[in-house]
Amino acid sequence: MPTPPLHAQLAELAHHYNTPEFIQTDPIQFPHRYSDKRDIEISAVLTSWISWGNRKQIIRTAHLLDHDIMAHRPTEYLLSRDWEKFRGMDTCFYRTAKYRDLHMMLERLYDVYQSHADLEARVVELMEQEKLNPAQAMSQIFKGIAGVADACKGSPCKRLWFMLRWLVRRDGKVDIGIWQRISPSSLLIPLDTHVHHVALALGITTRRSADLHTAQEITRYFQQIFPHDPALGDFALFGYGIEHKI
Repeated sequence: MPTPPLHAQLAELAHHYNTPEFIQTDPIQFPHRYSDKRDIEISAVLTSWISWGNRKQIIRTAHLLDHDIMAHRPTEYLLSRDWEKFRGMDTCFYRTAKYRDLHMMLERLYDVYQSHADLEARVVELMEQEKLNPAQAMSQIFKGIAGVADACKGSPCKRLWFMLRWLVRRDGKVDIGIWQRISPSSLLIPLDTHVHHVALALGITTRRSADLHTAQEITRYFQQIFPHDPALGDFALFGYGIEHKI
């Protein structure tokens, strides 16, 4: 059966934009700075958590976290518990995100590393014990923290799926792929506003609500093109939006 023209076009765009050059202007540049698994995990969690809004502002705030707060030593900083000074602090450090929220994120990560070798081990444990998908496991670990969506209540959980794409996809181009126990085939497309608009323009979805069902529908579409790696479609939609100014 011949490949539909749109499938071929999207596959070409995905491979065109899924290159190391993409890293330089994307928030993923921060976890890419590290080689230690825990350092990468901590950076990926915090960077994806604040990845909403203007990209320049996201990168500026990720630099604040990485340079000013953690001094380029995420694990050492976490284990030092220096972040305890943020407990209850109502000052915002990025949009509506407050330092007390950052304290809670770091406290949960600290608790994970006190009982598990790494974050992946805890996520996989929850997936196996409670029959959860990886985003549901992540949202359970960070449940109740501002900015962490509840994956069990119909949210598309864009930021959690971004983080999971970074950690799980392992083609060695943009995404880091240090988590080996979760399959890339289990990932959903991270549904941000731009992805949704492009998918609507292409007729990949007709759903106007940016919810979990829409993310699943878009992901099913890309499973036809990339059966074992549907999240690669994220690069295709990004590229199509750039090329066609959507």
